[in-house]
Amino acid sequence: MSYAIDQLPDLSPLGGHWTITTARDIVDGRPFEVGLAHLPGVEWPYQPTNCPIARGSWYLDGTLLLCDGCGTDGT
Repeated sequence: MSYAIDQLPDLSPLGGHWTITTARDIVDGRPFEVGLAHLPGVEWPYQPTNCPIARGSWYLDGTLLLCDGCGTDGT
């Protein structure tokens, strides 16, 4: 479950910001809106619509999980 779009955590401590993008649900393939993190020095290897990665890394003292493949909120 991701953060609601209007409740995404502040990325400014990491020097980043959010954009809103469309991703596909890994269970049923339905599209949904999700936050896409933009962090300095980090380039995600995939786009949210075709990301094959199903793991993430924790940021902001373990309160934010970002996909290692596309940078979307996976918290």
